[in-house]
Amino acid sequence: MELVRELATALVLPGWSQRRARLPLAIALLVVGVAFPLVVAVWAVVSGRNWVALSLDRTFLAWVLAAFVAALAARLVALAMWFAAGSRSRERTVAGALAALVAVVPLSVGIVDVAQARSDIAPVFTPTADGGAVFDPDGDGDDDDPTGTTLPTVDVEPVTSVDAVERPWERGPLPTIEMGSTTTTQPRVKPARPRSGVDPAVVADVRNILLLGGDAGPGRSGLRTDTMMLLSVHTPSGRASLVSLPRDMEGLLFPPGSALEARYPYGFTELANAVYPIVSASSSLRSAYETDGDIRPGIVATAQAIGYSLDVPIHDYVLVDMQGFLDLVDALGGVTVRVTKQIPMPGNVPGAKYDYPPTIGPGTIEMDGTLALGYVRSRYADSDYQRTRRQRDLLAAMAQQISAVEVLSRYDQVLDAVGGTLRTSLTPDELADTVALIGGETAIVESVGLVPPLINVKRPDVQRMAEIVGEVRVAIAQGTASGY
Repeated sequence: MELVRELATALVLPGWSQRRARLPLAIALLVVGVAFPLVVAVWAVVSGRNWVALSLDRTFLAWVLAAFVAALAARLVALAMWFAAGSRSRERTVAGALAALVAVVPLSVGIVDVAQARSDIAPVFTPTADGGAVFDPDGDGDDDDPTGTTLPTVDVEPVTSVDAVERPWERGPLPTIEMGSTTTTQPRVKPARPRSGVDPAVVADVRNILLLGGDAGPGRSGLRTDTMMLLSVHTPSGRASLVSLPRDMEGLLFPPGSALEARYPYGFTELANAVYPIVSASSSLRSAYETDGDIRPGIVATAQAIGYSLDVPIHDYVLVDMQGFLDLVDALGGVTVRVTKQIPMPGNVPGAKYDYPPTIGPGTIEMDGTLALGYVRSRYADSDYQRTRRQRDLLAAMAQQISAVEVLSRYDQVLDAVGGTLRTSLTPDELADTVALIGGETAIVESVGLVPPLINVKRPDVQRMAEIVGEVRVAIAQGTASGY
C-alpha cells in the first residue's frame, strides 16, 4: 500500500516526496509539472473565449503542447528520482514501470494529438500582412473617401505588355452611328466606377466578409468559385446580411491600374467564377496579385472584382472547396434541412460516398456531406439562381446546428476536414463568432440574390448592384428593412 501511495504522489505531485532532501528540485518539478499546466487550464476557462475558437488557435495549442511536455517531463524525472531512492526489488521495478506507462502513454498521446492539430490548422488562417482589408476600394480601411482608388494589399503597376484594347469578338462590334450616307464608329467608353451612395458614417460599424465556395475536389483540376456571398455584419447589434452573386454573372469590373483591368478595361468578359482560375493559371497575374501576406492571388483578384464592382470594402474572406465541404459536414455529424419541394439530384460529384437518389424532399431531411453537397449543387429543381438561395439556407442551418461539444467530440475529424480545404483571413475567434452569427435565429435579417429579375447577369448594371448592396448595409446598420 505504501508503494502505491508513493507512486501516486510521484504522478500527481511530482517532486513532493523530495521536498525535504532536494527542495529546489522539488519546487521546480511542482512548478513545471503541476502549476504551469494548471495555469494554462485556468487561463483557458477564465479568458471567456469560445471553445471552438480556442481549439483552432495555434498560439493556444502551442501553450497546451508546452503544458503536456512539461507535465510529462516532470513526472518522468519524479519517477526516476523515486527509482533511485529505493531498493531494486522486483515488486518495486514492476510497479514503477506500470506507473511510468500510466504517465507516459496518455501524455504522449496528448502531445501527438495537439502537435497534429497545430499542423492541420497551420494553413487555414492567412491574415492580411498589415491586418487591413483584403480589398478596400478607397484604400483607407473605411468608406469615407469617395474619390480614392488605392489598393491597400496589392501594389500593382499598370500592365503594358497586355493589349488593353478589347478584342471585337469578345463583346460584339463597337456601336455605330448612322449619319446619312456616312457610318462612323463611336469609341467605346470605359465604365464609370460604381458608387453605392452610402453615407460612410452610417456603415462605419459594418464588417464585410467574402464567402467563397470552390468546386475543387477529386478528379477536378483548378478551382472555380461557384459560390460567392457577401456577409455583412453590423458588429454592435449582430444584425447581418447575405448577398449572393451568381457564378455566371458577366461584366464585373476591376480597379484602375490593376492587371485584370488592363486585360478587361470594359468589364470582365468571362463568368464571374473564372476570375480565380484565370489568375491562378497565369504566372504574370499570380505575380501581380501576390501580397505580403499568405493570401492566394486568385482570392485577392476575386475580392478586388467583387469589392470594386459593388463599391464595398471586403475586410476578410473564407474559402471552402467542394471536397472540404463534404468532409466537414460528415465530420460535424451531418445537418438537418427543411426542403420545401422535391429536388432532382445532380450526377454524382467526385468524392461522393454513394450514388445519389433521383430526388429528395419535400420534408425535413437529415443530410450527410454527400447529400448536402448534391442539394446545394443541383440546378435541375429550379434555376442556378435558386441554387444560391439553397446555399444560403444550408449555410445558416449548419451554423445553427453546430455546437462546441460536437466540434470537440469530433476534433480530429473536424481538423482534418478544415485543415486541408478551408482558408480564411479571420482569426479563430472571428471565425467562431461568424459561424455563430450565421446560425443565429434572427441574425441574418437580409438575404438577397443579385439574380434575375433584380439583375440581368449577362449585362449587369453594376451601378445598380452597388446601390442595392449599399442599401442592404444601411438596413442592417439602422435596423430597418431594405425591401429586397
